[in-house]
This record gives sequence, structure tokens and C-alpha cells, in this order.
Amino acid sequence: MRITGCSSQGIGRQRPTATVAAFALSAMVALLARVLTGPHPIDDAYITFRYARNLAEGLGLVYNPGEWVLGTTAPLWAILLGGGYRLGLTDLPWLATTVSALCDAASAALLVHLGLRMGWRPVGAALVGLAWALNPMSIAFATGGMETSLFVLLALLALGLAARGSNLVVAASLCGVATLVRPEGALLAASVVGWSWMCRRRQALFAAVAAGAPMAIAGLTFFWRYGSPLPNSVAAKQVAYQPAWPFENAVALLVQAGLPGWSTYLLSVLPPAVGLLLAAIGLAALVDLVRRGLPWLDRRGVAWQPFAGFAALYVAFYVMVGLRGVRLFPWYLVPIEPFYLLGAAAGLAQLTSAARLARTGAWLTTGLAALLVLWQVPALDWRHPLLPSGEQFGREDLMLDVGRGLADQLPPTAVVAAPEIGALGYASNLRVLDTVGLISPAALPYYPLPTEQLVADNAIPARLIVDRQPDVVVTLDAFARRSLLEDAEFMRDYRLEASYPAAVWRSQELLMFRRVGGE
Repeated sequence: MRITGCSSQGIGRQRPTATVAAFALSAMVALLARVLTGPHPIDDAYITFRYARNLAEGLGLVYNPGEWVLGTTAPLWAILLGGGYRLGLTDLPWLATTVSALCDAASAALLVHLGLRMGWRPVGAALVGLAWALNPMSIAFATGGMETSLFVLLALLALGLAARGSNLVVAASLCGVATLVRPEGALLAASVVGWSWMCRRRQALFAAVAAGAPMAIAGLTFFWRYGSPLPNSVAAKQVAYQPAWPFENAVALLVQAGLPGWSTYLLSVLPPAVGLLLAAIGLAALVDLVRRGLPWLDRRGVAWQPFAGFAALYVAFYVMVGLRGVRLFPWYLVPIEPFYLLGAAAGLAQLTSAARLARTGAWLTTGLAALLVLWQVPALDWRHPLLPSGEQFGREDLMLDVGRGLADQLPPTAVVAAPEIGALGYASNLRVLDTVGLISPAALPYYPLPTEQLVADNAIPARLIVDRQPDVVVTLDAFARRSLLEDAEFMRDYRLEASYPAAVWRSQELLMFRRVGGE
């Protein structure tokens, strides 16, 4: 099936200036929203930054020099940032934000293109693009240094090409590349290869090979260099983190579908009943719009199946792993956002078409499209535009300060143990013992911890510290309260050297211990 988009093509020919303006406006707003917000990296992003910096400095794609452990699930993102660092762009938070801003600008333009194909007029299509450009969670993780924006762009490109039906091998190749940005690229590949089988079986085998080749090459390379085709962090999270409530992921996805772009943050500041009511209203509206929109697109010759297939696989995957206790982190919700928006836009496009036939007026058409943008406005924290409500960076800022202090105080051979290694490890650039095991496989045999030692995820095994004897231990008090602080050997070997206020994650302080008789 090939996307024809007769209505949008006709509009483009009749009003080329308006069409170009729609693309330019959405892309420019997306770019400026992220660049003007500026970098606010989250802790996990700093892990990838350190991999990128070490790669650029000739140490290899490693976290600790000489330790070949792949602790990032975004190796291609690390390589891309490392290439920029090598070229002299050494401010990695700004580099990551700029690249993500460009990716999101391109994604906004692609959404405008898809909106035009659906039958939106240029103004309406521009509003579809603006819905992504101003999406609070997208801005949060684009400026947060994560690989999310690059993955979304690759997904939209691959699915858009697949929907056209004539570029299936290229689309499948992009899926294979996307797997090196986020593991969920495998779901993207399954969607495109499956669609290839449905619409052009002669190309399906070539598409499968095109998608599998990057994965196979990367897998063999990782196995040769790191001893496993999978990142060590995947295995570590299975044993070190407490199992989530089995339906936690399903609820998060449903709430996010009802409140696209702001559920995670707004629900933290609203009364639960109010937030869940808003989510229920939004979810019901989305379901109704998708029900209206997809059959209408099919009649217009717009191939929506690849997009819907990926969205369904993505949701089903995280619901299933959630049943096994695997948690869905907030940045994992972002890649599904454009598909929620596209589903809503399809239904609204059908309503606007009916409105035009009834001669209701262009104002109603524009107003319906504007709902996609306005529904996200309450999520913005106008004290820190354009970030989501509730977004805070005190933990990362504190870790950066402590890390810089350790770099000044300790010799280069010192070892720092910590359960949160992102900002601390990036700023100190010292050798790190990751007590959760993301980049330190030696920590994994000490898990799982007894339930009585847990306050929250990341609790530190006391025996690990006693056995490995790092020079310094840095941790939030919640991760030490029932393990380290109640262990006689640890308290004998280490003294509390400093503490800093840190009201986060059931903690009140960040604690820094120094080994007695150490460096």
C-alpha cells in the first residue's frame, strides 16, 4: 500500500508558501524550545558522556580505562557524541542538547508532512508538528542529554518510508541502526519487516537482512570486545533493582496515553484523583479519535499500519516485561509520544474533514488541531520553561560538585564506590566501582539483597565494600541506611567525612565516607 495523500498534495500545490511555513514554523519552534531551555543532563546521560569522552581520548568505548564493560544501552549515541568531542566540541551536555534539538526539529517536520498526508491544511499540519515541538517530556530528555530524540527521528523516518512501500530495504536498514541507539529498535525492525511481508513479499527477505545486518555486526563486535552481545547494564538491572508492581508499566502507559507528555510530572503535583480523572478523560478521547481516524485514513490510501504496529509492539513489550517486575523509566515513555499524537491527529483530521463538508468554518478546523498543543500546556513549569512540571536537577548538581571536589582531593589512582555513577563519575573522572553493577560486573554476585536491607533501589551491599575496599564511598543515605550503616566491618573501616542536604528518593543527605588509612 502506498501513501497517496491526494488532499495534502493538492494543498501543497495551491499554497506552497503556507506549506513551507508550516514546516519551518514547527521545526524552528522545536529547535529553539530545546536550545533556549539549555542542557539539564540527568544522571544517566552522564554515564554515556563518560563513554563518549573516553572514546574520543583514545581509551576506547569504556567507562573505566582498561575495563571493557559495555554499561550503556545507547552505544551509537556515545560514538556520535565521542566524534563531536574529538572534533573539539568538548561540552558534551551542550553537544547532546544541540544534536537532540536538530533531531526533534526534523521529527516535527516529519509530523507536519504526515499531517498534510492525512488531509490537514497547512495551519493544522503545523499544529500537529508543534504538538511534538512543545511536548514537555520530549524537551526534558532532549535537554537531559539522552538518546531519545535520535531514536524518535529514526523511528519516524523508518516507518514513514515503510508506509510509502517503495523504500522498505532502506527503512529496515534504519531500524537496524536504531537498535544501536535504543534496544527497542528491534521492535521497530519487527514492525517494518512484518509490513514488508504484508505488502511486498518479494522485498521482505531483503528487508529482514537489511535490518539484521547492523544488529549482527554490532552483536559480534560487542561479543568480541566485551564478551557479550548485550550491555552489562541490562543484566545488572534484573538483579540489583527491586521488582516493580506487575501492572506498573501498564498503568504508566495508559496514563501517558491520556496525558501525553506530562503524566509523570503532573501526577506528582496534583491530587491523585484529579490526575487520574484527567488521564481517564484523555485516554477515552484518544481511543475515540483513533477509532474514527484509522479507518478514514485507510479509505484515503494512507498506510497507517506500520505506525500502529510499532506502537502496539512497544506497548505490549513493556506491559509484558512489567509483569516480570521490570520497571519502565520515564524516558522510555517518550518514543511512544509521536504515535499517540498521530493517532489523535488522524481522528481530528476526520472530524475537520466532516466540518469542512458541513461548512462549519476554518476556525473549527484550526481549533481542533490546536487541542493537540493546548492539552500539553498545563504540564509546563513556567519557572523553568519549557521543562515539565516537577523537573528538578538538585541531585545532579550536587553530584557534579562532589565529583569535582574528589578530583581535586584524590590521586588519579583512587577508587570511588557509588550507586549513582553518572554526574559523580563524569565530574571526578576517577575509577569508579558501581555498586549497582551497571559498569562493574564484580558487584552482581552480591545481589539480590535481603528484603530487610532495602529502603529503595540501589541499596549498597556492605560485603561488596568490605571486600573491594574502595577509597571513598558516596551515597544517598537511603542506599546505606539498612546495609552499610548497620554493618560493623564497614563502620570500622570507613569514617563519615562529609554530608550534604539532599531531599530526594527517601533520603535527606548525601554521605561521603573515606576509608580509614586510605589515600
